[in-house]
Amino acid sequence: SLLWFAAAAADNATHTIVATVLNAKYVPLFELWHPRFAAATDARVELVVACLDDEAVAAVRRVDGNARTISTTGGAHDVAAARLAKVLTVLRLVREEAAGARRPVVYSDVDAFWLKSPISRLRRIEAPLAFSRDGVATAAGFDGKRGFALCAGFFVARPTDEAAAWLDAWRHKGRGGRSSDQVAANEIYDEGVGVIDDAVVDRCPRAAAPLVWHPYSPARIPGKVAFWGRVLAKIASGDGAAFAG
Repeated sequence: SLLWFAAAAADNATHTIVATVLNAKYVPLFELWHPRFAAATDARVELVVACLDDEAVAAVRRVDGNARTISTTGGAHDVAAARLAKVLTVLRLVREEAAGARRPVVYSDVDAFWLKSPISRLRRIEAPLAFSRDGVATAAGFDGKRGFALCAGFFVARPTDEAAAWLDAWRHKGRGGRSSDQVAANEIYDEGVGVIDDAVVDRCPRAAAPLVWHPYSPARIPGKVAFWGRVLAKIASGDGAAFAG
């Protein structure tokens, strides 16, 4: 039995939670995102989806019977609620893990496409909290001195008091919908926050594909699904110029 406990502990140490937030509006993107996520991960990764409406719950159950759903407040068109749900969900999971299995929590928007698994790279980050970055000068929260903005669409939190305190401060900063979650995160940025390497997560790849591609488009959801779906198909086919243009 001692050997069993040792094996269970070692296996548990490799576990990771991946969290996302979903509402009815974003179900088509979730359906595009999930096959890539599933192909890049295995049973040691638990997917937790914070659902803002019944349509989101139904979509998750249809697409992934193993995913855990968490009901949260908001609705299909309540952007502020969706943004706050992101922070509340990760904070809840970090606190749960701090008192339990101590798995790191990765947050991924459903438009951050997992081309390969970033898990091993993310688990090596020592900072309590680390964000992907957005180097586009028009990005929300962009800081000219840093040369980038923390991107709230993909980050990792360790199950520590430090991470929980930062997430709680972020929650308070972002309450009331006065500013976006990304602007709020950048307003409380400090040197204790890590930055995920662009080779792991990138918004605007120039050549080589990152492990996670997190593009931006002003298009409506159907347009995003159609355009990004074509790019993802090119990547899957080995097209070296998939990001050109």
